[in-house]
Amino acid sequence: MLHLDAIRACALDLDGVVWREHEKLPAVPEFFTFLRARGIPYAFITNNSTRTPAQYLERLEAFGIPAAPEQIITSGGVTAEVIARRFPQGTPFYAIGSQNLIDLIAARGYPFEPERAQIVVVGLDRSLTYEKLKIGGQRILAGAAFIATNADATFPLPDGEVAPGAGSLVSAVATMTGQQPYLIGKPAAPMFEAALRYFGVSAEQALMVGDRLDTDILGAQNIGMKSALVLTGISRADQVGAIVPDAIFADLAELFAAWQSSI
Repeated sequence: MLHLDAIRACALDLDGVVWREHEKLPAVPEFFTFLRARGIPYAFITNNSTRTPAQYLERLEAFGIPAAPEQIITSGGVTAEVIARRFPQGTPFYAIGSQNLIDLIAARGYPFEPERAQIVVVGLDRSLTYEKLKIGGQRILAGAAFIATNADATFPLPDGEVAPGAGSLVSAVATMTGQQPYLIGKPAAPMFEAALRYFGVSAEQALMVGDRLDTDILGAQNIGMKSALVLTGISRADQVGAIVPDAIFADLAELFAAWQSSI
């Protein structure tokens, strides 16, 4: 049972919740105007490690949604934060991933040194080569820490088809090394913990709004957050089974109406 009048913060996925490809979904931006008027902080959490917060802010602004960089929580950004907490500055790293991911980690004081890497990060890499997989796997076999930005098997394309996601690359390295990574992205805890740190509220006071049962909803439940599934993205209502959200809404507009009526 979801008691919206008790919610003090709101985290949301982006694709399938706020927009679908280039389409603005219902109740955008009105839902966020409502949250701001109620003094309820919100943040967007995404497993995509290839885009910068600035790129997301540009699109949110185009849809009339006010947001600041700290409200954009990406798996790349959280990966860099986790590395900064777990490893001393100067620890060499290697990454199979986008230049944005490499830059985020390097900006924290970690040199990109494939031959000496003591940390190997694997994310979505559209310029993947056999050599990159070999280097990453060899460094892990030599004792480097293995970190994955997310385990999404596929990545959606604008034409409705899918391409290999970060999880497909992670699986290749895991198969080579016989090791499993420390996972950053949803449904793992680090993304949700980052949102809660930004909000400054307890998990049970925060709501996660997502379109995927296996990432958004499962991850929220694992950390004790409330969860709402919207049916404008990946998961369907008839797929609810082992993972049961606290509430299901057709879209953000229906959630908006329910929240307004709860006041």
